[in-house]
Amino acid sequence: MGRAEEDLHDALLERVARRYFMNGMLQNDIAAVEHLSRPSVSRLLAEARARGVVQIRVGPPVDRVRELETELRRRTGLRRCVVATNKPRALYGTSSRLGYVAARYLESQLTGVGLLGVASSRSLSMVADSLAEAHRPDLTVVDLLGCLAAGRSGDGGRSGDGARAGEGSGPNTAQLMAARLDAVFRPLPAAFVYRSGSARDAALDSALVQDSLHLGRQCDVALVGVGSMQRFDGTGVYSPVTVQQLQVLAAQGAVGHLCGHFIRADGSLVHAHAPAVLGIRFGELRQIPRRIAVAVGRHKIAPIAAAISGGMISELVTDQATAADLVQLLQS
Repeated sequence: MGRAEEDLHDALLERVARRYFMNGMLQNDIAAVEHLSRPSVSRLLAEARARGVVQIRVGPPVDRVRELETELRRRTGLRRCVVATNKPRALYGTSSRLGYVAARYLESQLTGVGLLGVASSRSLSMVADSLAEAHRPDLTVVDLLGCLAAGRSGDGGRSGDGARAGEGSGPNTAQLMAARLDAVFRPLPAAFVYRSGSARDAALDSALVQDSLHLGRQCDVALVGVGSMQRFDGTGVYSPVTVQQLQVLAAQGAVGHLCGHFIRADGSLVHAHAPAVLGIRFGELRQIPRRIAVAVGRHKIAPIAAAISGGMISELVTDQATAADLVQLLQS
């Protein structure tokens, strides 16, 4: 074969490969257009792969920004940072971009996990919506925060049994996650926010509440959201912490909250004027080996940084814009 014939053959090779791999044409259609036989097209495609005309690259998922993940991990000291790209939401159908990425990450981290604690909140509902259905009867999903909607009336304070997901009235985020994973669900059937500490302490008299709180402290992994001072949502149902109360807490130095605990920029707790909440305590949360936070938005940047400073989270899932702003804050 002469040089001219080799050039024509190489051009044909590239053209056939482009039609098949990039334009999605069938081999029969390519054969008709190029005036070739179907076996000839097949042989040309095999040659294209062998000679490097077609190069298949396996790399990091394109829905994550690895450079930002590395930079954020370097600056925060977190065990792992997962950053979702700013791709259109439609890429993942009805699921949000962050919810999709967070759900895939959570699924990849559940191997060998027996107890998953979830601090139910509106911000984590997108993760629950994006979880793939699974069969994990060996896994127990534990409510880390009080949520009356999670409990089944008439449980009678059973201290040893977990309830199967779906048995509650009005499932919260933790219960929805347990249902998706076909896991055992352990509710914390009590209100999250109380008007007084004495009312909260009275709720703690329940054996079922005490047992659920004890189980929450033993979790292998905790999944939490991070709240700003713009509002205070409860465990899937709005909790009446007024704007005036939030302003008072902000005056005490609070920049955000996590699991009902208000924190300053250095990660320390704000005790004065804080609402009485029932759930996992500040020190108990930090004792859980892995604490994955899912948070996004400009108003969450300072709270995320505070949660990191306070050692409240060990891993972060966020989006590209939030990660970039967080890096900028940490540089200043």
